[in-house]
Amino acid sequence: MSRFEILLLNCTRNEEPSEVNFLSEFFEMMRIRYPKSIVFSSVEIRSKNDFLNQLSLSSPNIVHIAAHGYSKKSKGRRGKRTSIWIKDDEEVTSQEISELPKRARKLVSVSACLTSYKDLANSFLNKGTEHYLAPKTEVGWVEAAIFFVTFYKRYLYDRKSFEDSFYYARHNTKLSKDFPEYWYSE
Repeated sequence: MSRFEILLLNCTRNEEPSEVNFLSEFFEMMRIRYPKSIVFSSVEIRSKNDFLNQLSLSSPNIVHIAAHGYSKKSKGRRGKRTSIWIKDDEEVTSQEISELPKRARKLVSVSACLTSYKDLANSFLNKGTEHYLAPKTEVGWVEAAIFFVTFYKRYLYDRKSFEDSFYYARHNTKLSKDFPEYWYSE
């Protein structure tokens, strides 16, 4: 059985709830049943440099980023200059991601509003990421936590394909209009 190494990056303000805390608890509980399946670490990101260093220096095969996101509107449409916000006051653009060293990763999940656009997805995919998963819409931390627990349980522990896990999580978390729409690229 292959082993997953997961890096959880919490880029939100300290006073905000984040699904990283929820996911950390989930992975701890799953470790009891599947002690050798995954290894995970959770890092509190303090600055843009800290974020870029974590992506540059570490080499886990899955990275989960909890942050705020933004995509600039151009001619009435979003999708240009998509960015991840660190603690709400430092912006990391797709251009800056594309300048990082290449790292082979199975998955980068970005749990931040409006981060599904091609510019940000391609910045990770062109650097060696196999799958990129992010919301098309705004996302609250509770909804994100439920979606990702459902997805990761199926993907990491049930060993289903990425696509099957994605569709399963998307289908089973559409409980109301409040759940965001997720998107992926490979």
